[in-house]
Amino acid sequence: MIYFDNAATGFPKSGRVLAAMTKAYGLCGNPGRSGHAPAIYAAEKLYECRETLAAFFGTAPERVILTPSATIALNMAIKGFAQNKVVTSSVEHNAVFRPLYSMWQRGRADLSFFDAGGTDEQIVQRFTASLEGAYTAVFIHASNVNGRILPLREMVTEAHKSGVTTIIDASQSAGHINLSVKDSGADIICIAGHKGLYGPLGTGAMLINPSFDMFAETIIEGGTGIRSLDSEMPEEYPEHFEAGTMNAPAFAALAEAVRETEEEGLGDDRIFAKLYESLKSMKNVTVHGGPEYGYDKYVPVLLFNIRKRNCDEAMTYLAARGICVRSGFHCAPLAHKALGTENGGIRVSVGRKNTLKEADVLIDEIHRIAKSVS
Repeated sequence: MIYFDNAATGFPKSGRVLAAMTKAYGLCGNPGRSGHAPAIYAAEKLYECRETLAAFFGTAPERVILTPSATIALNMAIKGFAQNKVVTSSVEHNAVFRPLYSMWQRGRADLSFFDAGGTDEQIVQRFTASLEGAYTAVFIHASNVNGRILPLREMVTEAHKSGVTTIIDASQSAGHINLSVKDSGADIICIAGHKGLYGPLGTGAMLINPSFDMFAETIIEGGTGIRSLDSEMPEEYPEHFEAGTMNAPAFAALAEAVRETEEEGLGDDRIFAKLYESLKSMKNVTVHGGPEYGYDKYVPVLLFNIRKRNCDEAMTYLAARGICVRSGFHCAPLAHKALGTENGGIRVSVGRKNTLKEADVLIDEIHRIAKSVS
């Protein structure tokens, strides 16, 4: 099998990650619920994950809120911190758009969209123009549809000049490019553990800047293991946001995945460049929004279509030959509308486990489909 669907989830997970999870499953009790050895071990594994993520992403361990996914983290951040006028981009994933739309439907927020196409300078200019009267800006760091990285630091700087809180969806950038809460200045960054970091499915985090002092509403309440006599959630982070039993074995594995990412590095652009250059020169193939502004402006994601071929049909053809890609709308209809791909597209997403030889096989199979078009 050749796997080029890493924007959906990084694959395969390493033996180290699986071993860390298996060991923790055999030793973990319920963290924070007692003083016996299994409960203490589970609590230690959770804190170890917080420390590892905090060091990797430039924040404090207590500001690492562990969640079952980036989607949960984004819902917690958006519904807890966002209000009034909220600015967002034209290329958002549904993990951002749907919570915002839900708030708009309930009269809790007015939405303003900025065009996230063009050069970095154009994006920052349009974003800045949209900030008047805004309370919060929520936007994607890197598109899951065509890989475009937005100029995060410059946008955060402009937002803070206007007193606007920033919430960032870094699901696609975490593990692919250098990312720091402190260096970017972002107030909140939400990440997926299972994509570029190659951690287990069902892991994510909300990373809060240590200098961000706004207190949020909670959207999930329940037992935390501390302050059990109180009717409300604890005010302390991370317990303020973490209700219920945490999946300590999965987060033990995520900590190992982050350590492995540090050791292996964030990868290079050779496979991405080979795929892009081959596809853009291929007859009957259209690449949508490829790295026209330089490879450093994109995570390794390509969207393309083959003339007269339905994207699902092409995906099925590739799957039958053992090649995994994704077709359709990628949970991001706004991005497809912005790119003009209302009928969807085929997405190829490169991970650090992929090889140039695998890229050659994929290129040959796409070329075979494209040649068959009359």
